[in-house]
Amino acid sequence: MTTQLTAQPRPEDDERYDNVDIPSTTFVLDNGLTVIVHENHDAPLVSLNLIYQVGSKDEPLGKTGFAHLFEHLMFEGSENAPGSFLENLLKAGASNLNAYTGQDRTTYHETVPVGSLDYALFMEADRMGHFYSTINQDSLDQQRRVVLNEKLQTESGPYGKLHELKLKGCFPASHPYAHTVIGEVKDLQEATLEDVQNWFRTYYSPSNAVLALSGAIDEQTAREKVTAWFGHIPSGPPLSRPAVWVPDIPENRRDVYQAKVPNGSVMLSWNIPPYGDKATVLLSIAADLFASGIASLLVKHLVYEEKIASHVMANINYAELVSQFTITATAVPGVALSRIEQSVHDILQRFLSHGVDDETLELVKITALSSFANAHKTSAPIAGLLSNSHVLLGNADRYRQIIAIIKQADVDSVRQAAQHWLARACHTLHIVPFTSATAAVQPAGPITPPAILSPAPFQLPAVQHGRLDNGLPLVLIARHSHPTVNIELVLPRVKENTQSEAALLFDLLNQSGAGERDAFEFSSAVRRLSASINVWRRDQTTTLSLSCRPSQLSALLPLFLDRFQHSTLALSDFERQRGVMRDTLTGLKHNVSGMVSRLLPAVMYPQGHPYRKPSVIEGTKASLERVTFENVQQYQSRAIQPVGGSILIVGDTTLEQIVPVLNASIGAIPWSQGTEQASDRQLSPARKSQVFVFDVPGAEQSAIAASTIIPGLEWPHEASFTMLNDVLANGFTSRINLNLRENKNWTYGVHGQLLNDVGSRIHSVQTSVQADRTAAAMQEIFDEYRALLSDRPVTADELQEVKNAALLRLQSSIEGLGGLNSMLSHLVRYQLPDDHWQRHQERISSTTVDDVNTLAKELFHPETLTWLIAGDWTLIQASVQALALGDIHVIAGNGDDLYETHVA
Repeated sequence: MTTQLTAQPRPEDDERYDNVDIPSTTFVLDNGLTVIVHENHDAPLVSLNLIYQVGSKDEPLGKTGFAHLFEHLMFEGSENAPGSFLENLLKAGASNLNAYTGQDRTTYHETVPVGSLDYALFMEADRMGHFYSTINQDSLDQQRRVVLNEKLQTESGPYGKLHELKLKGCFPASHPYAHTVIGEVKDLQEATLEDVQNWFRTYYSPSNAVLALSGAIDEQTAREKVTAWFGHIPSGPPLSRPAVWVPDIPENRRDVYQAKVPNGSVMLSWNIPPYGDKATVLLSIAADLFASGIASLLVKHLVYEEKIASHVMANINYAELVSQFTITATAVPGVALSRIEQSVHDILQRFLSHGVDDETLELVKITALSSFANAHKTSAPIAGLLSNSHVLLGNADRYRQIIAIIKQADVDSVRQAAQHWLARACHTLHIVPFTSATAAVQPAGPITPPAILSPAPFQLPAVQHGRLDNGLPLVLIARHSHPTVNIELVLPRVKENTQSEAALLFDLLNQSGAGERDAFEFSSAVRRLSASINVWRRDQTTTLSLSCRPSQLSALLPLFLDRFQHSTLALSDFERQRGVMRDTLTGLKHNVSGMVSRLLPAVMYPQGHPYRKPSVIEGTKASLERVTFENVQQYQSRAIQPVGGSILIVGDTTLEQIVPVLNASIGAIPWSQGTEQASDRQLSPARKSQVFVFDVPGAEQSAIAASTIIPGLEWPHEASFTMLNDVLANGFTSRINLNLRENKNWTYGVHGQLLNDVGSRIHSVQTSVQADRTAAAMQEIFDEYRALLSDRPVTADELQEVKNAALLRLQSSIEGLGGLNSMLSHLVRYQLPDDHWQRHQERISSTTVDDVNTLAKELFHPETLTWLIAGDWTLIQASVQALALGDIHVIAGNGDDLYETHVA
């Protein structure tokens, strides 16, 4: 059976909306496997999205968490592909490689170069058809420990068990959604090998699966390849599935949840129909009307007018049996949650009685369809859209019905859907601050894996240069496959006079008015054009960006210029945003990973160094109190000026088309070249090891960072270091991750991170582990460094693996406009030649084992590592001291004193 779904003509009356129409073909193999194909040759890549129609809703009593546990087991290798599934596919250059389990489905996905497609299909087919015989007790025990560690890491956060309480408040105990996906510890511990085998036989079969392929592949090739690899697998048994069940929530169902947060929140939840139901689509519009953008009903009223909330959100959790509509509002200090709750109900009631005006609804529809279009421009999200549309709606093209409902929605239809579903009883949850410091497949013959074709060098699209009439340089990469153009005005960053003023400015600019429009009018004007305008900064640059359809560019540029030249800040917004930042800092002290990120620059850079700035929130509580509105305004007048910089353009345009348009706007502004602000960013590595500790009483996990200073991006060894980092600490197959996660089961993951860019950088091996394994994990990291420099240097096989993976992954960089933007920005920021990325590939290919091992000996000295640990010091003190890795310094208070004398 084959179904051809071609692109449909776009009606004239839809010109105001972004169009999403993705042609695809669907066919079904004789064994019941449904296959969906979308062809697009923007990049030599294919994305696979494989859904098994089983989730936590299918778990029997006493087996909670089993669907998710089995997802982990599926990465343990299969009969003809032994070893780690992740390791094998990463060697093939896979990116976007992961899986996730939900209430209804388990999804496996990856994106591979076309030369690795056969290998990826073989791997997926082998674990579908040849996994049963490899299931063993050791694998089950190992992955059970990994899942229990994941559960600990998730639930040890401030909101760790909030979702579980919400489910119990909204669903009766007998409902398939009444328990969490990750399950209960007792059930996970009691899962048996027989349970695993039965689960596989029941649910992991072709007839219960949907495979979507999106990218550089045609239908005929897909049919041949999928049939070759999956066709021999027997169909599975017939299955029974739970029916749609939208339960009523009892009147006055309320709960209170204590969390280590600075301010309380109110969460209101309603049960509504499943995904795809017309009422649920209309309620998604209502959610946007309530809390999408600063002009939305709840945000405008609670945040800007009443000033009783710092943040408001309305969203829908979509599912097959019942969806949930949730409104969450976070109180500002001193405001009772009862007042927040009453205000939300008052605004909701006014909407149910009177609705909104037609223009407000139209803006929300334009924004929703624009967001949908922007989210489905590359192969991976397209594959996910098509497979989920088939599973949830019965056909790969049924997403078009949802788009049609949005386009046809009017005020009355949205209001009526809300009247029917949101006038019903809801579950009310008050989140209050907690301040205490305590805390039977027939086996086939062996199958030979196909070859992974050698990576072919990719060619970055041509980089074109121009200059506006005012001398502003312009750099363009054209990509005509999507009707979108992205423009970035990149300016040199200006030094702040007062700590926190820059962070506040850029937070305020994205929610302020400009020109003659106030904040609400400016936001509405941009949304009306189905566009976006944003401002952000990096370490050395400030960027103003816009994204729109080419046909809207001329209308959007006046708004862009207003944002650049005439942004109007408001004192009330300044006070509110300062409060939000203050609350974030208060809550951060309970987050072990967050505190490591925040404090790392302070323990690595000396006083006065330009990189010694707090992360997460730039500034301290004291600096937030000191900074004034006038400070921010003065910084705005210096930071956003027509001085220096360049324009970067990526998308559906040409130099001939866009230069005249820009000359009539940005090109008409007098521009000066400016002078580069030089600062000394060079830094020598530490000469002795030190251990810094941030105490988080009651923490069930510890965050660890083992760090050293390395040279900046301008050095000639970036390609070699990338591969060295991948071998040691960055990625699933890295030595330290395999040690701590796969062998020891102490952590959910290890990362080799780099902070900052030029002059000097921090290289940091970071992870979070069970508190009782803190010292042991530190010792293992130390030993891995020592082994790298002595008896276990990087091998030729390891280097070849990371080299091939790096070259193959580079191909995915050119698929979407975002990737092209990043690559072009890299060239411009660091003044690199247009052929830099081609040369980078050549440097990767030519790197030798001697290059990598020599570099390791130059950079890494385990006896001089700087350690930063955040955890419960009373639990870990004795064992950390026993390591004798260096002088120990316990950081006082919240760590702000480390930054207080520094001005950026």
